[in-house]
Amino acid sequence: MSKLIYRPEIDGLRAVAILSVMIFHLNPAWLPGGFLGVDIFFVISGFLITKIITKEIEQNTFSFAAFYNRRIKRIYPVFIFILTLASIFSLLFFTRNYAENLRKTIELAVVFFSNIYLSHKQGYFDLSVNQNPIVHIWSLAVEEQYYIFFPLLLVFAYKKWQNRKAFYITVIALFFAFVATMFIPHQVYLDNRLYTPYYLSHLRFPELLLGSFLALLPPPLSKVQKINKNSLISIISLFGLLFCLYFYHHDLPQIPGITVLLPCIFTALLIYSTNTKNWVNIFLSTKPMVFIGKISYSLYLFHWLFIAFVYYLTNEKQLSNSVIAIVAIFSFVCSCLSYYCLENPIRRSKLTFKRSFIYLYLLPSLALISFNLLTKSYITKRENQLKQTLVMNVESDLSLPTKVLLIGDSHAGHLDEFMKYVGHKEGWRADIWPSNDMGCDFIVDSHNQFKNTPECVALRKKIEEYPIIIYSFYYNLKIGDVPVARPVGQDKSQENFKIEFINTLKEVSKTKKVYVMADNFSVTRSPISALILKHYGIDKFLKPIEVFGDVNKTNAQLWAFIQQQVPSVKWIDAQKYLHNQIYINDIPLLSDQDHFTSFGSQYMGIEFNKHERILTTEEVKALYQ
Repeated sequence: MSKLIYRPEIDGLRAVAILSVMIFHLNPAWLPGGFLGVDIFFVISGFLITKIITKEIEQNTFSFAAFYNRRIKRIYPVFIFILTLASIFSLLFFTRNYAENLRKTIELAVVFFSNIYLSHKQGYFDLSVNQNPIVHIWSLAVEEQYYIFFPLLLVFAYKKWQNRKAFYITVIALFFAFVATMFIPHQVYLDNRLYTPYYLSHLRFPELLLGSFLALLPPPLSKVQKINKNSLISIISLFGLLFCLYFYHHDLPQIPGITVLLPCIFTALLIYSTNTKNWVNIFLSTKPMVFIGKISYSLYLFHWLFIAFVYYLTNEKQLSNSVIAIVAIFSFVCSCLSYYCLENPIRRSKLTFKRSFIYLYLLPSLALISFNLLTKSYITKRENQLKQTLVMNVESDLSLPTKVLLIGDSHAGHLDEFMKYVGHKEGWRADIWPSNDMGCDFIVDSHNQFKNTPECVALRKKIEEYPIIIYSFYYNLKIGDVPVARPVGQDKSQENFKIEFINTLKEVSKTKKVYVMADNFSVTRSPISALILKHYGIDKFLKPIEVFGDVNKTNAQLWAFIQQQVPSVKWIDAQKYLHNQIYINDIPLLSDQDHFTSFGSQYMGIEFNKHERILTTEEVKALYQ
């Protein structure tokens, strides 16, 4: 390996990056642009890696085996340790859906493609960002993807042109090519089910390439001019970067994208201008800053792990100051132990690439994947035991054709046992159309025109087969004007939901009997998760589960609006008979914050059937005559 001259101020810049990220994660209000710390890391990584690679290529000493050996020894031991801790936490505390989501993330994390998976995953049942202990590894996936293709291109280019100009051409061409991808319309990502482009590599590669281009620049010729000019550049760059960290926020356009290139340019200028003594160089080179920079990798991995654990256990929206202090202390202590006991010893070891690949990468990865696969059945069995069984097994009369169609999102899907029980008691059968999976909620748009997408055309044909249509949605989530219990839910609102809903009700009710189900209540924490935590005695330190919001009020407002617009539509409010009960004899009615268990769905059907019917006896007779 061709060693570079050690520059302590770059470790100091790493400290700025990790402290920014930590402050943002602990409390975004303290440093709204702190997420840019990751982008600072990207520029630093691009700079250092390119310095090493180009120097070795020019000296004809570059080896892919040696390069990737260094990457494995530097990155993977702490990385796999963090994934292992997350897996153990999942085994102990996660519900089945969350554990499955984490398992799939880990399987792709070990091949550094978790960022692609995370960009796809934004469903109702996915781990929310705050509660996913390994969501932050997306940035490592981006870096490793860069390290796979970038050296190949540099080697190829140098062999072709045999001079340093090849490096410039490659870096500049790649930079503008990836910058062009920043202007891809957001709808293109949505059409390809990439719901969170934030994690995608092509939007981050320009940041690494800025560092790579900087690594190719020759130093100024005049040392005096260099010192004077660098002092001014470093001061402007530092204050420019601090300005971005404080005034940037997630809602700015083109994040990630062109907007983020400004703080990346300031970072590159800081690296360029602090290679001579000036007050910024002196500040970044102080022992505390250098030390934090040295442990920054472990600190990055550990701090979010602990934050996510706390968010999952408490389901709080914001950490208290006392919890922040505890998380910060734990993060620094564990990072120091990791740096001295794991990172440094392995990085300095004499392991060959083959041994590193087998003992540090392959075997630990296979062991971790196997662990998560083997524990999957235990987690599923534990959850099934907590949910218990149905109150009774309902045998539907299969000779009866299905005459009722329930349409909606997951708040329709979880009514399966309710519909079975009530239909059995009243003498009819129903089908469910899960629109959140099928891709169409309503057949009429906000302009009162039929939607012509294949999914909506299929839904129209489906509706024609049934004389009775029932709609059920997570209305607060869809409308978006009332806070919902689920953290991920705030991104799922539909701008024209009410208009499309009413227009569809008007159209369908022309030829069908139409009903609308009232929404069910939500709670502040998953009752299943609460039972798991109770097993370990952790519930004593947490706030008790409470009903979230006032579902009766929002239901009443929605029903009044529907009555005013489409008076022929009928209303079904079954959840009122649950009286906001969360458990029945220690059996949870909800599997998470707002979805019924099968037991809860059937129990609501039993209580509803005691008081009222959906279809009258005469209507059922007319239906099947």
